[in-house]
Amino acid sequence: MALATNPFELYHDYATRIEARSPALLTLLIQISGGQSGYLPTARAVQGGGYSADQYVVGPDGGQALVEATVKGIQALFP
Repeated sequence: MALATNPFELYHDYATRIEARSPALLTLLIQISGGQSGYLPTARAVQGGGYSADQYVVGPDGGQALVEATVKGIQALFP
């Protein structure tokens, strides 16, 4: 089992990317941990606009960086 936290409310696509690449049998993602940083929209969401995709602190590039850092941290637990 792996547990990862982040300060954002993730679009489902980010959670799916992390879970798909995690070596753990069960990966739990805790959102809005350590303070509210708002939604973390995907590039597709920003392009489409609308709810929470037009006002964000961190955009899609930061979302992909979060995915990579989270996966790297989880993989380090399973050498």
